[in-house]
Amino acid sequence: METIYDLSKITRSLKTDEKVIAFTGFSIDHDNQPGKEGVLKISSYSRPDWSGYLTLTFIMDTEADSRIQDVLTRNFSSINENTLRTHFKEEFETIFRCPMDALSKSPAWYFEEINIYFKALKGRERRIIEQHLIPALEKMLPFRFDSVEWWDQQPRKSEAVASSANNNKIEAGSLKSALTKWFRSF
Repeated sequence: METIYDLSKITRSLKTDEKVIAFTGFSIDHDNQPGKEGVLKISSYSRPDWSGYLTLTFIMDTEADSRIQDVLTRNFSSINENTLRTHFKEEFETIFRCPMDALSKSPAWYFEEINIYFKALKGRERRIIEQHLIPALEKMLPFRFDSVEWWDQQPRKSEAVASSANNNKIEAGSLKSALTKWFRSF
């Protein structure tokens, strides 16, 4: 008898142990039009043996433009074990593309989620992300990334609310601004 595994259930159950550690905005230019913006949320999970993985969740408003969605799909398909391995030392193991469930599928939004596994991750997340991961993504994708914002360096909710009036005036229509504020509200 064959055992059948529901990959989406397994993925969702693993997500409960992940912790958001950072996020950053990114932009992409398409057909000489103003840049489309998105947010990359980075979560981490470490095992007792110090191994673990980073989950990269890319979120972009495509305004239901199928051309942009096709370009994004092609760009993200270039990220695989072979293309990433060259940017890391021996701590890199493999990658796994996370299936997105029906709730995250929308004609106006593009989501991509990738788990990157490391033999040694615990305590090395910042170095790996800033010195290896973001530079690798900038080489593989036509994106410009903002500075990484670390979760543990975010202002508390009360501080964020007090300063949000000024930020709202500056970036009222920005997807990055809206998602950043949402991530900070946790």
